[in-house]
Amino acid sequence: MNVTSQDDLLAVTTFKEMIDVLPEFVCIKYPDGTWAEANRFALNIYGIYDNDYKGKSLEEMENRLSSEVVERCNLSDQKAWETKKPTKTAEKIKMKNGRVIMLELIKQPTFTKDGKPQMLVVTGRDITPHKQKEEELSVALDLLESVLKGTTDAILILNTRQEVIKVNDAFEQMFGWEEEDFSEENDTIPVITPAHLQDESIEIINLLKQGQSVPLHETQRIHKDGTVFDVSASFSNICDMDGKIMGFVIVYRDITSQKKVERALRESEAKYRLIAEHSTDLITVIDPSGLIQYVSPSHFTVLGYEEGEIKGAILDLVHPDDMEGLSDQFMKALVKKIPFQTEFRLRHKNGDWILLEARGVPVMTKEGHVESLVTFARDVTKAKQTEELMLKSEKLSVLGELAAGVAHEIRNPLTSLKGFTKLLSDADDVIRLEYLRIMESELNRINDIVGELMLVAKPQAVSFELTNIRDLIFSVVRLLETQAIMRNIQIWVNIADDIPPVYGVENQLKQLFINLLKNAIESMDSDGEIHIKIGTKNERVTIELKDQGCGIPADRLKTLGEPFYTTKEKGTGLGLMVCFKIIDEHGGAIHFSSVEGQGTRVEIELPTASVHIN
Repeated sequence: MNVTSQDDLLAVTTFKEMIDVLPEFVCIKYPDGTWAEANRFALNIYGIYDNDYKGKSLEEMENRLSSEVVERCNLSDQKAWETKKPTKTAEKIKMKNGRVIMLELIKQPTFTKDGKPQMLVVTGRDITPHKQKEEELSVALDLLESVLKGTTDAILILNTRQEVIKVNDAFEQMFGWEEEDFSEENDTIPVITPAHLQDESIEIINLLKQGQSVPLHETQRIHKDGTVFDVSASFSNICDMDGKIMGFVIVYRDITSQKKVERALRESEAKYRLIAEHSTDLITVIDPSGLIQYVSPSHFTVLGYEEGEIKGAILDLVHPDDMEGLSDQFMKALVKKIPFQTEFRLRHKNGDWILLEARGVPVMTKEGHVESLVTFARDVTKAKQTEELMLKSEKLSVLGELAAGVAHEIRNPLTSLKGFTKLLSDADDVIRLEYLRIMESELNRINDIVGELMLVAKPQAVSFELTNIRDLIFSVVRLLETQAIMRNIQIWVNIADDIPPVYGVENQLKQLFINLLKNAIESMDSDGEIHIKIGTKNERVTIELKDQGCGIPADRLKTLGEPFYTTKEKGTGLGLMVCFKIIDEHGGAIHFSSVEGQGTRVEIELPTASVHIN
């Protein structure tokens, strides 16, 4: 179709100038699909820069449209003519700069008075920003829906009138109410806030309406079945683009289990604090930096200080000689994360030193770090003093029994000395020299016996040192040999080669073997043998002492070492108790086996010097 009159040309020219200034798509097509007119916006969008576009179809013009887009345009044109109604369509157009835009078009067919197709008016606009927002909103809604469905927290969305807009699946599971239950048609009104917390809930909503923030809040809510449970609730506002509050979001988390644990912990802490407050043991809690966090009241009783005088300064009361060892144990517990046991002294308010036996236990976090160190200590000053008195008492008892044998042993050489003294006056020089040699031998024998006795009786400081077990055993045998001879008992000693030294207190080890050998001798009335065998096993020195005495009943073997429990008529049972104590302090082991009427065997193991030092 062509313009045939001058008036029509003028009208078209005026129309062209008018539509060119419009910021929207305007295009007029003839029924055959050729273009009658288009504004600059439409030409730029389609990439048509040649003004010779009139009377041409899209296929005939050079443009940036793909064949698929051109085909869809023609189909939507055809639909508009066929339906005789406006047809809406949208197309993605790639611009010259590579940017893709979304163009929304409305195609309006016009007809003559007699109903013949006249013109197809195509108008449209760039809806790219709108589409982007729609896509962003769609993504946001999908994400929100995903969060609502995926979270284990119950989510409740309210409008400003506190009407329920939405709840998620977790809410339905936690409270038992579904979203439909909150509709106005529902006869039963869902209630999730207990009556005594209604005012608190209203106050929170009022704060939210005022734009104020509400911190995470721990409270209680009601299940549909009436069960009240603990929850934590967080609150936030929903605002529009202008910041106007449109609603509220409340997120609930069930903390029933957590609260049960907290209550159990509080109850447990109260019980343990009650125990600590009334315990006679000295309980101290120390953090990894060495700061005292807690001291039990027993410190005041044991050390004589007033409350408030100790906390934070208890380490100042430790004896200077014990500080280094205590610090080493503390660091060992922190690094290796294992308990320790030690002894140290604390200064009493009156200036005396209190000996404490302590056990330290590291308290661990879930991550495996040492949170604190708890020490339990008890005053063993009197116990140690009693122990020392008991050792002295036992030693004196042994010395008293040894005295008779020693006196008899000394009397024999003294008788010889007395006789030879009388014979010296009448003897010639040769015989006198022989008499003097014999007398000197007897005097040396007396000196050895008295020396052994004095060595046992002499007090010694408790000091661990290298001890030759061979020499020690021989000295003990020499000391008790007289008693054995008086009972016609023979003592046999078998010592392997290259026996290493043990690391111990010589005087205590000597007392150990004196007690055991004396018991063996006293278990036999007359005639018999005692065999002592010394060897090594697994880097430890082994001593076996076997007698042919009366033996020990099987039911009494397990009670050996208990005080005042003895098989002797006049015994106290303290001797074996001392033996067990000495073995324990030396890190050794002792074992008794016996058959009644056949004898007893005692097996002892003591660590060698190198093993003990390492």
